[in-house]
Amino acid sequence: MFKPSPPHINRTMAITATLGLLSLFPPLATDMYLAALGDLATSLGSTHAGAEFSLSIFFLGLCVGQLLLGPLADAYGRKKPLLIGTAIFSATSIALPLVHDITWFNALRFVQAIGASAGMVVGRAIVKDLYEGRRAAQVMTVLVMLLTVGPIVSPTLGSLLLEAFGWQSIFFTMSLISIVALAMAFVVLPETLPAEARKTLPFTDGGRTAITLMSKREFAVMALVSGLIQGGMFAFITGSSGVFQGNFGLSSLEFGIMFAVIAAALIIFGKINGILLNRYNPAQVVAVGLPFFVASTAVLALVSGSHILWVFALPLWVSIGMVGLLSANAMSMTMELSGEGAGMGSALLGAIQFAIAFLVSFCVALGGTHTALPMALGLFVPAFFAMIFFYAFVGRPHVGPVAMP
Repeated sequence: MFKPSPPHINRTMAITATLGLLSLFPPLATDMYLAALGDLATSLGSTHAGAEFSLSIFFLGLCVGQLLLGPLADAYGRKKPLLIGTAIFSATSIALPLVHDITWFNALRFVQAIGASAGMVVGRAIVKDLYEGRRAAQVMTVLVMLLTVGPIVSPTLGSLLLEAFGWQSIFFTMSLISIVALAMAFVVLPETLPAEARKTLPFTDGGRTAITLMSKREFAVMALVSGLIQGGMFAFITGSSGVFQGNFGLSSLEFGIMFAVIAAALIIFGKINGILLNRYNPAQVVAVGLPFFVASTAVLALVSGSHILWVFALPLWVSIGMVGLLSANAMSMTMELSGEGAGMGSALLGAIQFAIAFLVSFCVALGGTHTALPMALGLFVPAFFAMIFFYAFVGRPHVGPVAMP
């Protein structure tokens, strides 16, 4: 199969920056309005739990959207589905603050998520088209680090917008950011899938590719491990507002700052991962990192009854940092196993991730906000099963340094 030559370093930086901005849509669409959930619920005549369900339905939409867009990206190229999905996200972001009913709001959130999924599923496929092995993991790490700008900036930005202009302004801001990203994608991104390599029957061929990939134990297990690792982040996103504003009594602005401080661990641990990848391969990093991830989330669960903020925040900070360190490696390993079906492989990876995200988010929301334990268990349980599946079916690779290619 034809594989495009890796672009020049300056071109790589421009492509990575654009893909990073497109990948920001999910965290922007979830983290930016967390502090506004109470106001949104009151405005739409709903409960706080009903407003939290808009998070769960968004994760479900991301799952469905990636299953739709993966086959389309293998049939019609990478760029056209990406642009259409981005346009859908922009349109729904404009429509969301105009509705007055929680049912319509949640329905639009589902459609918005389908649009948001384009940047994720097509972005991973573009990385797979252009790069291999350790280089792919390094680019994926940069994307994950850029992705952390959303969790760091958006809660504080959302809190400021909420206090100054109301919750509707948060979604109008999302639309402006997505329109900028749409213009950048149109100008910067190349088409990385040549016509001769495209599928002729997207969903029929995509279904066959999906069956083939899921029958490969290594791919299925790594996709599951990747989804379980990411599941902890979505437990944090769903439960953080209730925990920090409800249990610890933080204001909306204080919550935004606290969320940003904890999310900053993603960047710090992402940088550590970049250094580790100069000496170790992704499988070695995952093998050693998973036990530390499980340990930090176990400590978090043990201290979830504490009313001292830093006692709870410190193990949470480490746990979220471990998500940043492990997720890029697990995703790059999964995409490497997808072979020529990169679009469908990316779709399956994303669908599994957000199916787990939906389940974790729903369980955390059901657990209520009277205690931090539901959120803590939402990190610990997926981390524990990620380690079990990885060691049982992938094994522990040699962890000494490997020669650079």
